[in-house]
Amino acid sequence: MFSYPQSQSELIKLARGDRPQVEFARLLGCDRSCLSRYEREVLGAPPHVISKCLQLVAASLAGQRPQWQPFDKALSHVRQAVAELEQLQVTSSQGDRP
Repeated sequence: MFSYPQSQSELIKLARGDRPQVEFARLLGCDRSCLSRYEREVLGAPPHVISKCLQLVAASLAGQRPQWQPFDKALSHVRQAVAELEQLQVTSSQGDRP
């Protein structure tokens, strides 16, 4: 039986599956030590990491059962939040220029 991830750690570990940390870190665009800290929740994962993990989990569940639709909805919300956060970051950095 599938259980929804309840934390950053659970989500990342579910998305990583059996992949070694080094391989999964490369897929996420971070180094292995950062991935380890994300998994242990010593460090908060950036939005793009959470988004990628949700995409991987949603892809692994796609077509299995209709009740997985909440993942699609959550993924859509995360994509929107990531886009807004990235835009905010761009806007903030442009405001710092003379």
